[in-house]
Amino acid sequence: MKPGHPIFEDNPVAGSVELSTGPAPTPYRVHDGEALLIFGDVASDRMRQSIDGEAVHPVEMAPGRAAAGFIMADFRQASMGAHGELQFFALVSEREGESIEDAPLALPIAMATRPDWGTLCCNLWNDLDSVVAYNNEYLGLNARHAAFRLFEKSQGRSVGFAVSDEAGNAIIEGRFQPRRSTPFSAMWEMMRIAGMRDLIALGRAPYVRGNVVNRIGSVMPKNRKAPIFTSSDRNVARHWDPRVDKLEIAEPALSALDFRPRALQHLRPFRFVYRHPDDTV
Repeated sequence: MKPGHPIFEDNPVAGSVELSTGPAPTPYRVHDGEALLIFGDVASDRMRQSIDGEAVHPVEMAPGRAAAGFIMADFRQASMGAHGELQFFALVSEREGESIEDAPLALPIAMATRPDWGTLCCNLWNDLDSVVAYNNEYLGLNARHAAFRLFEKSQGRSVGFAVSDEAGNAIIEGRFQPRRSTPFSAMWEMMRIAGMRDLIALGRAPYVRGNVVNRIGSVMPKNRKAPIFTSSDRNVARHWDPRVDKLEIAEPALSALDFRPRALQHLRPFRFVYRHPDDTV
């Protein structure tokens, strides 16, 4: 943790909320952690069926394929205490028929540069009661309990991950090979999509803003955008390489979406702030 980092200076602890597990500070802040994002696409028709009733629509990457991904993180120093998280998300818009370029790294660029869009939190798992309560009771998300084994060294240079539900059933598992830096091919692709000026601006910014959209429920009766902020010192993005990267999706509802990984992003140390949709920033 770097004291005085702009992401925390601009998002100080401002209050608390009373949960079933007791009081918790707001906003939700992660001071140090490690995160892996896996970007890809799913079958558009199956995605639409899975979010039927929501007032948002999947953003497509290719005919019949919608942009979606996973975020898994080991939050080692956080305002809610150390914990793990797994989220499956879909890129969504309030308008039907939106699309992004059919390129592996188009999704993270859209997440960082399209404030009119957001990532719908389709599924969420954590391993602390207080965090599950915070996400469900305050942020209106749909968190469930899970057990995590993240960023474990496995075969050769590979790093493994595995997440299972309360009953011990696998949700996802796999491995990836860390790299020291973003390959030129990936950098060129992101520059072509975002434009040199915008990509340089993103790289120089002390943190990046995005939006997470909740599913409709009793706490949040409408789909709302919650502002999120991320920062890291080491940010490596690259294409998915099936020779060294593996992902197995065992959870039936997720498996049915036909997720195909196309790129990944590895962030260390991962800093993160999640604000309530009512917060004005």
